[in-house]
Amino acid sequence: MNESASKKNLENPGGIEVLNKVGGKEAGLPFFAFLDNKADLIVSSKKNGEENIGYPFEPAEVAWFMAMLDKAAPGMNKTERQTIESWLRSQKR
Repeated sequence: MNESASKKNLENPGGIEVLNKVGGKEAGLPFFAFLDNKADLIVSSKKNGEENIGYPFEPAEVAWFMAMLDKAAPGMNKTERQTIESWLRSQKR
């Protein structure tokens, strides 16, 4: 979605509609949304429905991303969570 005119063929069909449905259009990119099997929103990177964390880099952003995973992937085990969180926290700007 939002590809240049010469690359419109790379867009996902219906992507803009889903982005609008989950509140991502005005959020900017990157935007994350976890959806259920009916394509209904579970949680998004708009922390508390307000500001988009974008790429989770700052400690509060990583914490929100991990909270998103708690909601969207409750079956994720502790080791998997720690791997993701450690990697995110190790990133440098």
